[in-house]
Amino acid sequence: MFSATPSGAWLPSVVAGDTGIPLTERAQSFLLVPGHPNELAGGKRPRVTLSPTLVTRTDGTPYAVLSTPGGDNQEQSLIQVLFDAFLFRMNAEQAIEAPRFQTRHLVSSFDNHAMNPGDLLLDERIPAAVAAELAQRGHKVETRSRWNSGAAPVLIKITPAGVLEVGADPWGYRSMRAW
Repeated sequence: MFSATPSGAWLPSVVAGDTGIPLTERAQSFLLVPGHPNELAGGKRPRVTLSPTLVTRTDGTPYAVLSTPGGDNQEQSLIQVLFDAFLFRMNAEQAIEAPRFQTRHLVSSFDNHAMNPGDLLLDERIPAAVAAELAQRGHKVETRSRWNSGAAPVLIKITPAGVLEVGADPWGYRSMRAW
C-alpha cells in the first residue's frame, strides 16, 4: 500500500546550500509565539497538515489507503471519509461524495495563523434544520457549495476478497482550482 498527499510545495523550493534539503513554504507553519508548541526553535518540526493514511485490519493486512489536499481541512475531511466508509458502511465513492463539514476554529497552519472561534462550514446538502440547530447551539454556521469543499479526497478500500473499491471526489478539481 502507498498513500501520498498531493498538497503543498506549490512554489519552487529553495535548496539549503549543498545539503539537498528543499525548504518549502511549510515552514510558515511555525509560530513566533514564545512557549507555543509550534514555536520556531532549533531541532523542531512544524505541525504539518499532510495526512497520507494507511489503514490495516487487526491482523495487519491492507484495508484502505486515502489522502487529500486541503491544508487544515485534510484531517477533518479524512476522518469524515473514514467514518462514512467504515462506521456507516458506505462504499468508497459514497463515502467520498457524502456531505462534509469543516471548522476553522483552531489556529491556522498558514498565513497569519488566524483563528475563527465557533466557525463551522457546512456542505449545502446538509439539511437546513441541522444548520439551524447548530447555529442555535452557538456555532457560526455558513453553508458552501459542494463544489467548494476545500478538499479533494480519494479512497481505495481492499475487500476481504482482494477487490479494490475506489472513490474520488468528483468536485475536488474545481474546489482545489479555486485556491
